[in-house]
Amino acid sequence: MQPKQDEARNTAYLCLLEVLENRGYSNLVLKQELSGSSLNEKERSFVTAMVYGTITRIYTIDHLLVPYLKKDLSALDPSVRTCLRMGAWQVLFAYGVKDYAAVSATVDLARKVCPKGAESMVNAILRKLSSEGEHALEKIPAKKADVRFSLKSEIAGCLIKWYGKEKAEKIMEAFLQIPEMTIRPNAFRVKKTEELIGELQKTGIRAALDPIVPEALDIPGNRMDISDAAAYKNGLFSVQSLSAMLVGFVAAPEKGWSVLDTCSAPGGKTAHLAEMMNNEGHIDALDASDIRLKMVDETAQRLGLSIISTLHYDCTYLREEKEKLLIEYDLVLCDVPCSGLGLLHRKPDIRLSMTYEKMQALQEVQESILENSCLRVKRGGFLIYSTCTINPNENENRIDAFLNTHPDFECVPFDDKLPPDLLSNPRLLLQSKKGKMTILPDEEGMDGFFIAKMRRRS
Repeated sequence: MQPKQDEARNTAYLCLLEVLENRGYSNLVLKQELSGSSLNEKERSFVTAMVYGTITRIYTIDHLLVPYLKKDLSALDPSVRTCLRMGAWQVLFAYGVKDYAAVSATVDLARKVCPKGAESMVNAILRKLSSEGEHALEKIPAKKADVRFSLKSEIAGCLIKWYGKEKAEKIMEAFLQIPEMTIRPNAFRVKKTEELIGELQKTGIRAALDPIVPEALDIPGNRMDISDAAAYKNGLFSVQSLSAMLVGFVAAPEKGWSVLDTCSAPGGKTAHLAEMMNNEGHIDALDASDIRLKMVDETAQRLGLSIISTLHYDCTYLREEKEKLLIEYDLVLCDVPCSGLGLLHRKPDIRLSMTYEKMQALQEVQESILENSCLRVKRGGFLIYSTCTINPNENENRIDAFLNTHPDFECVPFDDKLPPDLLSNPRLLLQSKKGKMTILPDEEGMDGFFIAKMRRRS
């Protein structure tokens, strides 16, 4: 059994080294490393948990390692730094892993991948950390919210500024929880959800109706890859978060409509709109990346959707592209590039990459896309703006600024389009009646998200 355990930790080490030292994307790195391994499902889950867990807790881990080092963490050899980080995660945060086993296995790994003699330092530090256990975490000062919740200080500071200390800490704590996987049945092909549940059960995948969004199914196992399932390949469902599904419900496209999706890749929301339209009408799906547009085409083909036409285009210059697109649309969707702060629990890489400066730069892109896209909405038509962040400056403040300079647009209520159970939250009920709503991760167990629905006056 030991060789397979070694293989699992070695695989996790290679992934973490690539992500933490070479800025690789964790989901792509994991997929590549696991595709060539002989690990079973349980071992693959362990690798995935270690990679995502270590990245998620990276700022807490680094803070706790520093007192045991004789030099800066940044001065260590990358291999040593990676072994210490993954070992610390196992000792402090992993469930079902004995401390002595975590230390011993990490030291064995260090003996193979680190400079000669480094395993002794790794052993000494992890043993000291293990002896402190939970006390190490308890010693982190209460005022150090960034360290306690493993965020860059500037990001933690922004959350506190936006929501106040008490609410911000609840949000930050929610971002440490492991997210559930949800799927959206293809309404164009699946008429009875129970039949899809049965198809999934045949291949060993358990699924259950989501208690809040009845159109969705919950899949236990969170980060597992189910793209190899026959039901997926046959286009019976898409993997999509509950919050992202709400965009389609709020948009509520009708059969025969003309729709423009300005930032469509990878195509999840585009496909949802087409399914809701029963594949009747037309959707122009735009994106600035040919590679990502190919993903939209592949998604449409897999799901059997023929009304989606893709076009490479940078939507910050949309006003210039008149000959290839319809002049006006019944519905325009702007699911704009954003800081992604609502996905910190689902995409831990954002903890590493997002900065205040990047958030500021993104706001200019969002403004440009809105300014250009609104020209394509017909009178009486709808404009949907959505992000996967909880930054008010990218969300409600952006919409308020837009409406102040565009009196021909108005927010419209969409509470009648949302699942009733979601509206048991008074805040969401009030916001949806006003036409713009922020989902907060500490309230509904969903991704942080923002949706606004506007109509161009007739």
